[in-house]
Amino acid sequence: MVDVDKLDFLKEALVSLRGLTVQACNLEAKRLGFSEGKEILAVFTCSRVDELVEKIRNRESFKERIEAYFFEPQEKRYVEVFFIPEYSLLVVTDLTEEKRLNDAKLDFVTAVSHELSTPLSTLKGNLVYLEEIEKDPKKLEVLKKMERAVERLETTVNQLKTLSMIQLGLYELKVEEVDVRGLVGEVIEEFREELEKKNMKVNVLLEVDHVKTDRFAFRTILKNLLSNAVKYSYSGSTISVFLGPDRLSVKDEGIGIKDEEKDRIFERFYRGSEAVRMAPGSGLGLSIVKPLCNMMGYSLEVKSKWLMGSEFIVHFKG
Repeated sequence: MVDVDKLDFLKEALVSLRGLTVQACNLEAKRLGFSEGKEILAVFTCSRVDELVEKIRNRESFKERIEAYFFEPQEKRYVEVFFIPEYSLLVVTDLTEEKRLNDAKLDFVTAVSHELSTPLSTLKGNLVYLEEIEKDPKKLEVLKKMERAVERLETTVNQLKTLSMIQLGLYELKVEEVDVRGLVGEVIEEFREELEKKNMKVNVLLEVDHVKTDRFAFRTILKNLLSNAVKYSYSGSTISVFLGPDRLSVKDEGIGIKDEEKDRIFERFYRGSEAVRMAPGSGLGLSIVKPLCNMMGYSLEVKSKWLMGSEFIVHFKG
């Protein structure tokens, strides 16, 4: 048995069990209502309490994040519960304040995104209407430029919201078998207009039809890598997209990345010196790709030669 009562300096609640009965506990556990001789069912409850109790009885290891009601403090707490059967040890980490802070941050990001998105949508709608009734070619071109600027702002707002959710740990992965053949086609189609303007083409080689991944994460990674390739490639060049069982790669024939800038390309808002002159952008695209790869357990490799092009390779097995 672990001498948990000697570990009062830890912020985690440590509870030594015999069956469902508390044998010993540290100071943090006592703050949550645990005490020697008390059954854990008399300490807290939650929507999945029967399932967790059954696992303890069967001596099955588990780690779960739950919202639980503790009877002695008489309050709900958001906690991580970790059971180690080898030591009959229950470890409870109180994450309530952390969750409140994250919720507040998310509320702020959501509110700001909403406050920006609503007027942008209104502005875009009015611009589209004006384009439909405008007959003067010069004025029409000005309206189209304004519409493209609004679309870039909308993209930036959405990217900031996505990046904030990822960094706050508020995005939960949903790993499943994804039809990547259809997904790749959808993403490329989104860039059809830009590709045609620059007289570019995309060569696609798919060795697999399905990949076990999170659809949103995979789509966001591919979309941002492809967006980067389209922006910084020369007119008339070719982008190559490869997808195999162990990796995804996007290769372009663009301006490439200077050696001294390679370590900074994944920083938020960072754009290389030549990139700023070549195409408009927020500098957020690659800063979203990196944390998404980390979440999925993927590794990201960059191969680039200045003025000759770049290749971004996502290795699925890390």
